Amino acid sequence: MLTRAKHRAEQKHRAQAGSSAVLEDAFDPHRNSLSLLRLLFAAMVLLDHAFPLGGFHGGSDPMWGWTRGQESFGGLAVAGFFVVSGFLVTRSFDGSPNPFSYLWKRFLRIFPGFWVCLVVTVALFGTIAFWFDHGSLHGYLHGYPDSPEGYLKNNALLSMNQWNIDNLLGSTPYAHAGFPQAFDGSLWTLIYEFKCYLGVMVLGMFGVFHRWRVSVIVLSLSLWALQLKQNLDPGFLRGWFLLGDPNMVLLAFIFSIGMLFYLYRDKVIVSNTLAAIALVVLVVGMRTELYYGVGLVAWAYLCMWAAVRLPFHHVDRYGDFSYGLYIYAFPVEQIFALYGVNSWGLVPYVLLSLGATMVLAVGSWYAVERPFLKLKRIRIGRFRSTESAGDPVEEQLALSHERHTPERDPAADPESGRAGDGVKGTAAEGRTAAT
Repeated sequence: MLTRAKHRAEQKHRAQAGSSAVLEDAFDPHRNSLSLLRLLFAAMVLLDHAFPLGGFHGGSDPMWGWTRGQESFGGLAVAGFFVVSGFLVTRSFDGSPNPFSYLWKRFLRIFPGFWVCLVVTVALFGTIAFWFDHGSLHGYLHGYPDSPEGYLKNNALLSMNQWNIDNLLGSTPYAHAGFPQAFDGSLWTLIYEFKCYLGVMVLGMFGVFHRWRVSVIVLSLSLWALQLKQNLDPGFLRGWFLLGDPNMVLLAFIFSIGMLFYLYRDKVIVSNTLAAIALVVLVVGMRTELYYGVGLVAWAYLCMWAAVRLPFHHVDRYGDFSYGLYIYAFPVEQIFALYGVNSWGLVPYVLLSLGATMVLAVGSWYAVERPFLKLKRIRIGRFRSTESAGDPVEEQLALSHERHTPERDPAADPESGRAGDGVKGTAAEGRTAAT
């Protein structure tokens, strides 16, 4: 046993040092660069939104034009989030003692932070915008169809059914450019992510991951073909459950690539040569309108390669701030634009937005996300949510604090798996982040 463990440790060391290796050997759940990637993805979304929210570059980021309308910074970031989430969430289900444990952990990872974000939007961002328009808070709570109360109730189940509050933000560059008035246009991806979580649970309950894993390849290829068809004809299958939503199909396809990386981790080769080829395919795909055909798969491979090969293993030393950075960046940028910070130029606008959002992200992690993640092991009915013996499931995503606390918290669960933690925005987000 010791010899086998030592051999596996040597394989992981060689894989991370640069030699070609299968993903199973190359990926170390305790030493990888996923935290860096998630933060970069969240920052890319913030940068992407700065253009329409601040009124720069005609409302779209430079990548949108460079890729001939195929992708944006935010869309590329969201694709990365969903690839990583597909890998880790499938791994999380595989290491969960039962579906109830898995679902409880997924709930805790998404909903508490999301709900608090809604409350902060109503209590902070909404009041600031209302004061800007009216000079007081009289009438803020009542008097408009899109009231603060409605914002909380209509969006409570992740599906964003009300974007604005009290018809505010009408004087922002975003509204002037014809985009829908919205306080937080980034939140639209969360419902898709959670649906992917549910999909993993359904497949796992039927034993697909161990007995019929080839069926996931069939599923992924079907989604790939369908998203290509819907990219050409957005109305294809309109009205069908799940499949009639092009965003659902596209994000599910990207998520399924991450699932395949996990399910076939003993077959997928992590190689610098393959990464270079994938980079060329990605660039060519973006420039020749083949991004949705081959570029997305190349980008997915690059994300997993970077997670293994980049040497930044302790970015989350003080916490996992990517989710907070993602969910709070949009309203911060909206408020800054409302008060004219965008007039100072793109760079000051982005840097100030990033700094202010990071303050909220740190608060979200320490005051909301981390405390709720400690509830992962409570009993649910007759099932007890405890980790499977010897299963080191993606702990750095959910409980990064275990790396810097002197003692291990017995209430902390090492499992996680949130995409993007953040994470989000498809190609459409570069154009209409609130749709």
